[in-house]
Amino acid sequence: MISSMISRRALGKLLAATSALGLMSAPALAQEVTIRLATVNPPTGESFIMAEEAAERVTERTEGRVQFQMFPSAQLGSTTDSIEQASQGQPVMTFTSASFLAGFGVPELAIVEGPFIVENTEEAERLAFSDLMMGYYDDLAQTAGIRVVALNWFDGPRHMIGNAGYPHPDDLEGVRMRVPPVETWIKTFEPLDVLATTVEAAEVYSALSQGVVSAAEAPLTGLRASGWQEVAKHITLTGHFNLFLGWVMSEETYQALSEEDRAILMEEFRVGGQDLTALSKGLEDEVRAEFEEQGVTFHEADVQAYRDQTASFYTSFPDWPEGLYDQVRAAATGE
Repeated sequence: MISSMISRRALGKLLAATSALGLMSAPALAQEVTIRLATVNPPTGESFIMAEEAAERVTERTEGRVQFQMFPSAQLGSTTDSIEQASQGQPVMTFTSASFLAGFGVPELAIVEGPFIVENTEEAERLAFSDLMMGYYDDLAQTAGIRVVALNWFDGPRHMIGNAGYPHPDDLEGVRMRVPPVETWIKTFEPLDVLATTVEAAEVYSALSQGVVSAAEAPLTGLRASGWQEVAKHITLTGHFNLFLGWVMSEETYQALSEEDRAILMEEFRVGGQDLTALSKGLEDEVRAEFEEQGVTFHEADVQAYRDQTASFYTSFPDWPEGLYDQVRAAATGE
């Protein structure tokens, strides 16, 4: 009987120790993840190069617990496809913008990509990490299972490229303009009377060269990475958008990381965005000179006329709360 009691006690201790070991091991195993990093941009683009560098720093600082597989050039599908994969809990991180994210249950996010909403990248950086935006990021995680990692990957103001210059908004009337299938883009270009044509980013080069569209828009560094200046020789410096680009991931995958690894991931991708912003700004003169050597003509825009023509954007979203524009401007200026 004594022997039996000892055996039961020993067995109990063994089971307890095994259970404790399992509890200790579970978080460690849960921290290890390989994230599929996806973008529609080409591997030659500055945003992808910066993402590779940020990913390497995360892997190094987490001692290999967080690793990445890279999928440029829409290898995992369109931006919306990749966001949906992340929303479904797949270990996907994708390059997107606030406009795309607004369609996943947080419509207020669309306003930060309205025409001329920020004056410069300093305002944009401040807004991206403001309490206002952080609240929207939490809402997105709860409603759609998508965690914003960093939306400060500013690659420069966007300009018009086409078969002619468009110095005044009236010059765009009837022009077949490539517009992504995103509500903010569509509502920005509607008052400009363009013939909005939805074309995925990876197909714009062929669409311009074949005459499917005669105009598009992008930052100068994005134009160089995609090569659109090879098939369209006029750029109008409108600076109409400064997109809140960056990286989002599966909330499920994010929560599987340790608190320490989450902080590392967030920090390094925020730094990556700041690096991209600085690089893009520094490259603008170089890209312009390079394009001019390739026969591209630059046109100055009547920016105030474009502001006036697109002002209706801010009254075209009935589901925005009253006073949202003023809240966004206050968050951007820090006032």
